[in-house]
Amino acid sequence: MSELDPPTSPSVVPSPPSGPQRPVPSPGSRRAARLVIGISVMAVLALVAGGVGGMFLMWDGFTPEVKEGSFLELVLDGDIHDAPGGESFVMDPAKFPLLISETAADVRRAATDDRIKGLYLEVRDLGVGWAGAAELRDAITAFSASGKPCYAWADGYENKTYYVASACTNLYMSPAGVMLVNGFSLTTEYYAGTFEKLGVTANFEHVGDFKSAIEPYQRAEPSEAASAAMETMLDGLYGEMVAGIAGSRGVDTAHVLAWIDDPPITPDATLARGMVTGLKYRDEVAEALCGEERTEIGDYHEPASPFASGRKIAVVHADGAIVSGESGSPIFGGSLVGDRSMVEILDDVREDEDVAAVVLRVNSPGGSGLASDNIWRALIRLKEAGKPLVVSMGDYAASGGYYIAAPGDWIVAEPATLTGSIGVFGGKINLGGIYTKIGVTTHTYRRGAMSDLFSPISDFSEPERAKFREFLQGFYDTFVSRVAVGRSMTPEAVHEVAQGRVWTGAQAKERGLVDELGGLDVAIAKATELAKPTEGEELGLERFPHRKTLFEQLSEDLEESSMPPEARLPEVRRAWSQLETLDRVLADGGVAAMLPGTLVVR
Repeated sequence: MSELDPPTSPSVVPSPPSGPQRPVPSPGSRRAARLVIGISVMAVLALVAGGVGGMFLMWDGFTPEVKEGSFLELVLDGDIHDAPGGESFVMDPAKFPLLISETAADVRRAATDDRIKGLYLEVRDLGVGWAGAAELRDAITAFSASGKPCYAWADGYENKTYYVASACTNLYMSPAGVMLVNGFSLTTEYYAGTFEKLGVTANFEHVGDFKSAIEPYQRAEPSEAASAAMETMLDGLYGEMVAGIAGSRGVDTAHVLAWIDDPPITPDATLARGMVTGLKYRDEVAEALCGEERTEIGDYHEPASPFASGRKIAVVHADGAIVSGESGSPIFGGSLVGDRSMVEILDDVREDEDVAAVVLRVNSPGGSGLASDNIWRALIRLKEAGKPLVVSMGDYAASGGYYIAAPGDWIVAEPATLTGSIGVFGGKINLGGIYTKIGVTTHTYRRGAMSDLFSPISDFSEPERAKFREFLQGFYDTFVSRVAVGRSMTPEAVHEVAQGRVWTGAQAKERGLVDELGGLDVAIAKATELAKPTEGEELGLERFPHRKTLFEQLSEDLEESSMPPEARLPEVRRAWSQLETLDRVLADGGVAAMLPGTLVVR
């Protein structure tokens, strides 16, 4: 594929007045300058403090101070990450932003902590997927089951925030708030018409009737198979939300469905129909009901010491699209799992005698088939070294994400995880029509009948298409055999549930692709069991990859500062991130095991 650059918006530049002028720096250059100055200042401060190394070795243990009878305060506002990522200027390990699993674990711990009287949950914005939401909800449900009071408050609620907050026994909303629990909507976009206008043709092939990732580039609407698979997946997610809300609010599912189909928009109607406990302002809940003694969850969290010794569980995060090379973050957002980086981590874990078991946390829609196979091989070597391997699935563990999950001794998924999608696709985009439109002519010199196989200015010939399909079929057969061995199934049985079909975690468990439903805590408990600790032995926990250093994050911030402002808009970033990721995925030979873009269920 060709290199993709983001479009820039046109601008009108007035003629400069006569005479010498002082140059005016652009906003991007000013941001870059501030970052460079910031890096320089931080470096000087580090040296003054006793050396750069000392900045990152300030750990002397951390025990949170919790007052007796206080409420644990959990404010959900913005993104909560699944894996260690950008911590920006944070140098104190006790102040790193909490992960989904860490937040859930702290809420569960508070349920049995005698110092904690209750839980105050405030929901502003929830930047997690449905599996992440379920993990948080399960922890809040466990807290409520302890008998301690649990108060939730928000200005207003929508599908996901209400699903999480409804796990609290007492649910409040602002007297001027809006309850908008109105069901699911998932829109897929198709670009065949756009490609036709541009003179571009998509030359993609797939193996698996339900492998629909290529359809947006070749069709104007979904195929019957793709539509059926999407309906089944959406039914699964919708059913989980409805059942969860019904169980928490003490009503049957028909009651919840009536709420959704005829949502009580006004606050008074919301209260009258039993969707909330009461209508109160924040201070009336946070201060009047919970009191002044509240401990923020960030202060309550006990981070693991980076210098702990003894046997431990290694939690290895595979977060993002799988590509060849190094892990990283695309300039337009998201994250990438590089096979080279992941294999290096897995080899280190395999050789570490203190690692008693491994949890592979997969939160990936898939990606490069070759890169997935390289990671699979590293996992097999880890198991051959005697390390038990448990897989925990996040929002996604599909296609290539399932490929690397298949070797697990035990697979745990949330009911709302999107997994399966056992199938492959690949191909190229012919840009020859654009060349013609803009007056570019080419002449190609060939040696070899298949030398034009991946030419960006010609369609596949029939022999080329047949050869490429043969290649894809071979990789699909390998994929199926990997799953068959890992799951102790026959290839025929795997094929029946494969063919590119996406399943929810609950549906995958029914079909033998998953062993147990639950979050990362369930997977860690299983890994601990398989590690066979001695009586009284407490295993440590270490996450990989380690959190980024200050200078690594500053470097990424500097790169982002060079982006034009319009390219930082969420929808633009998502679109360009998908194209950038696909470019990386197909760069190593044109075969991909990946979900169809980004599925955003609203």
